[in-house]
Amino acid sequence: MKVLLAILFASLVLWAPTTAHAQAQAGLEEAQRVELERARAEIADQVHLSAYDLIDELVYGLAEVPVFASPTPVVLVSVTVPVGLGTGMQALVENHVAAVLLENPTTNIQLVHCPTCTAVVVHSGKEATVVTRGYDNPEVMEKLGGTTGQHALFIDVEAEGTWLVLRARMTKLTPDLPIVWSHTVATSASTPALLRQPDDLKSASEARQAYLDALHGRGPVAIPLRFAVRTYAAPFDQRGNPPPPFIWLQTGVELGATDARAWTSSLLVGYSFVPQAYQGIMAQGRISRLLTGRTRSITRPDLYLFGGATVMSVRGLATGAFQDEIVNTDDIITGLEEDLEPRTSFGALHVGLDLRLGNRIGFSTFLETMPSLRRSRNMGDYLFVAGVGFQTLGTEVTLWF
Repeated sequence: MKVLLAILFASLVLWAPTTAHAQAQAGLEEAQRVELERARAEIADQVHLSAYDLIDELVYGLAEVPVFASPTPVVLVSVTVPVGLGTGMQALVENHVAAVLLENPTTNIQLVHCPTCTAVVVHSGKEATVVTRGYDNPEVMEKLGGTTGQHALFIDVEAEGTWLVLRARMTKLTPDLPIVWSHTVATSASTPALLRQPDDLKSASEARQAYLDALHGRGPVAIPLRFAVRTYAAPFDQRGNPPPPFIWLQTGVELGATDARAWTSSLLVGYSFVPQAYQGIMAQGRISRLLTGRTRSITRPDLYLFGGATVMSVRGLATGAFQDEIVNTDDIITGLEEDLEPRTSFGALHVGLDLRLGNRIGFSTFLETMPSLRRSRNMGDYLFVAGVGFQTLGTEVTLWF
């Protein structure tokens, strides 16, 4: 009995690691399969976009130098794609060819439908019986009376190493099937697709120049118009009254170190006014650093980190809280009755983040500290870091011109 128990225990000890190893191996294989599928889908997407780009380049060339002097019926009889990408890509490429040609009538190519051209036809004669596609046997098509086009267009997209190559040829639908035009376009797999608009095709060099013009067109100098709201933290003991939110309208000039605008600096002036509450003027200087890349983008948002300094001069009944002594509601009412109007000037330092969309509109938020009011009992701190208290939380919306 003891021997049987020992054998059973040994079997369990040996079986448990084997089962755990099999489960771990199965999990690893599943993770590898998922990652392989993700990589395959990513590569397929890149090939799709590159094929579209090649089609755009092909049609652009046909629009610049038409094959025909006048509109001519053409049948798109064959589109082939790299093996492994399936009929889905074949259908997408075929549809894109038709869409781009329709948007560019200056190519003088009128795509027509020809069922007989792509159908399998059987022709029996004295010598033999021939089974072919219709476009390979124009004589049979002519007898069947199904020919609507005068020419056939063939497009082959092939992957050759790191290159994607498009070969196009056009044949005349006569018994000799003469080739009247052929062209080859290639692109590297590492070259991003231009994604041109079908109704406004450009060459690759023109598209790049348009991108550079869009970057350079703004130049290093911009005029911002900014709407800012500053709110102030309530004191911890709740005895004093913090200043109300201040609304500022600012404008000035922003200068980029280069056209890339990786570094920018700005100098702005601002004005704030709420009837019977406060009014004020300000001057602000700021330096910003681009965090998302080395150059600004016209296709995605840009995130900037900025810091700066502000000098403000305010007056009005609501500005009495900008002092060290506690200000309560009675003080404000007394000032209103006696027509007393507090005035004060102070400086502030701020740091924040600015999200810009196309360098046309921006949304930013910042924290601000006022060294001269760090002991004020009318305000608390939103954040206290390394001995520095930030009494102000600000939000901004900026438009650039």
